[in-house]
Amino acid sequence: MGVTRRLFLGGFTAGAVTVAAGGDAVAAEAGGDAVAAEAAGETTVFDGPVVAPRFSTDSTVNSGFFRTTSTTEHAVTVHQAATSGKGVALNIVSDNPDDSTVYVKGHERAQRGTVKITHVGAADGSDAGASAVSIDLTVAGTAAQGIFLNAANGPTQGNLICLRNNGRDDFVVKGSGRVGIGMDIGANPWSQLHVVQRPGTPSALMVEGLVRVTDVAAAPTGVDSRGGGVLYAENGALMWRGPHTVTRIAPA
Repeated sequence: MGVTRRLFLGGFTAGAVTVAAGGDAVAAEAGGDAVAAEAAGETTVFDGPVVAPRFSTDSTVNSGFFRTTSTTEHAVTVHQAATSGKGVALNIVSDNPDDSTVYVKGHERAQRGTVKITHVGAADGSDAGASAVSIDLTVAGTAAQGIFLNAANGPTQGNLICLRNNGRDDFVVKGSGRVGIGMDIGANPWSQLHVVQRPGTPSALMVEGLVRVTDVAAAPTGVDSRGGGVLYAENGALMWRGPHTVTRIAPA
């Protein structure tokens, strides 16, 4: 039995499916629907589910729009069912150097990410070469940034970065810009950089090479409630400020 394939030159929307053969693009952000698709040009309307070996579009307008109001179903599911080989579930390519390849926009309030990535790991550690996110900057000499996070509309309150493992925040950058390493979950760093020595580690900080301490703008006048002391340089001299006294450790 032969299989007939159709080449759809234009856009299509799915649910009850509308296939547009040409005309203006249907704008997803404007809430385009089957009526808008039909207005865009000649259409073929399917009132029920559509099953086909392949859908292809080659168009100068918006080639696809998928929308649902379901509270339980995804608008689109892409499933690569093969269990070996090099084929991926979704391959997105852009030749346009003037804009992003993918836009993702969400309105999350619960404990959800705008983009949720789940790596189903191997308990025996055989996936040691895998990662949940892999970024490859392929051209030598590129000036592109690997990761860029920007709060364009003003300061934020939440963590900018949080790497949580072992029941603690192993690395966290707060909205204030303070950085914590080895912190309790949700704890706030007391300094610009706050490092907590955890059991089983011989020290909180090790430096291989020089440590540069520049002169302070103003000498500390005391020690905070956590106790200890403050090490600093003043006019080239190395100083220690304890709870009650100031000691010069080394002259300038």
